Amino acid sequence: MMGETAFTVMIAVFWLSEFAFGSLVVYWFLTQGFDDESATVSGSTPLEDRSDTMQSLGMWAAFFVVLVVGILLAS
Repeated sequence: MMGETAFTVMIAVFWLSEFAFGSLVVYWFLTQGFDDESATVSGSTPLEDRSDTMQSLGMWAAFFVVLVVGILLAS
């Protein structure tokens, strides 16, 4: 059973995670999400480097690990 304080902390972590995710989505759209797709299709715009992709995937993995650890610690 979870105490009141742990529940409150878990809710706070949930909302902080939601805010972080929303901020990430907004950042992505502002930096590259609304670009013209025809330049990418024609090949005049290079794809991102493999290291950038791996860094992005690592950040996503870390984000979900933090969420899972927070849930496990709160329960």
